[in-house]
Amino acid sequence: MNKKMVAGLCLWSLSGVALPVLAADTDPNQCLECHEPIEDWAGMTIDEIVVGAKGPENKRHKANQALTDEELRLMVARLLPLDDES
Repeated sequence: MNKKMVAGLCLWSLSGVALPVLAADTDPNQCLECHEPIEDWAGMTIDEIVVGAKGPENKRHKANQALTDEELRLMVARLLPLDDES
């Protein structure tokens, strides 16, 4: 494969994740209004955090219902880089 083809494939695959997040206007800093990630999410995997973030019983998380799990995972990953537990 030539370099242009490899670069094009990389950009294409990254846009599949990046563009939906940008389109949803997600701001991971909105989580910081209530959460201290290192304390609140200690010992949790990204999947556990996402389930909690989409919990309908929390009225402050109502806006999260419109986000996909992948969008929430990306938001959490920006706030709390986790090891290989994701």
